[in-house]
Amino acid sequence: MAGEGAAPRLAFVDVCRALAVLGMLFANMMNVFLRRVPEVLQHNEGDVLRAFDFPAPVFQFLIGVSLVLFLHKRTARGLAPGAARFTAVWRFALLAGLGIVLDSVGTLTARPKWGVLQTLALGGVVATGVAQLPDGVVAALALGLLALFFRGAPGEVHHNPLAALAFAPLTLAGLLVGRGLVGGAPPRRLIGRATAVAVTGLGWTVVAQLAGVPFNKTVGTSSFVAVATAASAALLLATAGLEGAGVHFPAWLLAVGANALTAWVLQYVLVYYPAWLVFPAWQRLPLFRGMAAVLAALAALSALTIILGRRGIRIPI
Repeated sequence: MAGEGAAPRLAFVDVCRALAVLGMLFANMMNVFLRRVPEVLQHNEGDVLRAFDFPAPVFQFLIGVSLVLFLHKRTARGLAPGAARFTAVWRFALLAGLGIVLDSVGTLTARPKWGVLQTLALGGVVATGVAQLPDGVVAALALGLLALFFRGAPGEVHHNPLAALAFAPLTLAGLLVGRGLVGGAPPRRLIGRATAVAVTGLGWTVVAQLAGVPFNKTVGTSSFVAVATAASAALLLATAGLEGAGVHFPAWLLAVGANALTAWVLQYVLVYYPAWLVFPAWQRLPLFRGMAAVLAALAALSALTIILGRRGIRIPI
């Protein structure tokens, strides 16, 4: 939730966020357009680890990274730390409210629904609550939550508020890594923090696997959350390394990353609602035509996101 202002955005963070949201959109839209999604492209399939299980956790991780940048910008402008944290919590509350509205409209019910945006917001609130505490306390909370949900949450992460806490360690890990980006910190500080988080995540993954805990994104088993944390830290390191090596990222990719939540919301309005409410019985497409439709829809959503962003219409993160 990096705020508006004169401070330049970190390109590698925006690129990392763009890759995450594009992966999320691609995975979801395959379920809308394809009659049968190939196994390798599926996600949320129980005790099976798929490539497209990772984009959502990466985004959850980046909420923590962005929170550090947001709080730093606000306090640098003279806002008291407590007031900055209150502002962050308020934004997360609005994000959760937006998610409830979007998910409830999609099911034509007044009953509040839990979904992806709400899970992101809950992780952000948890991270904001400990944002002023030392690294050791934040790390202990993250590890404690991994232990609490060692074999998974009592419900689906993206459909249950309590279960959503299983993803909070991702945001807390992002908070720890993000602290290496503020105050003129040298690159080695980010590298050290991200490496420590990745190694810890891999270590927990090994222990959980030896204990027989499967990878399951749906209920957020600790083995999955840990390996996803490691992958998120590694991806951030990779994009930071590319930027440090002088790679110039495409402007459109940076724009999508800076306006990622706008793209997510447009998915509801332009893809989900027509598919769920207007044409609920439509026949999905075979593989090649379906993939063409997915790519076309993804390109259209990205283009509209960029256009709206240039006009100042965006959901800040």
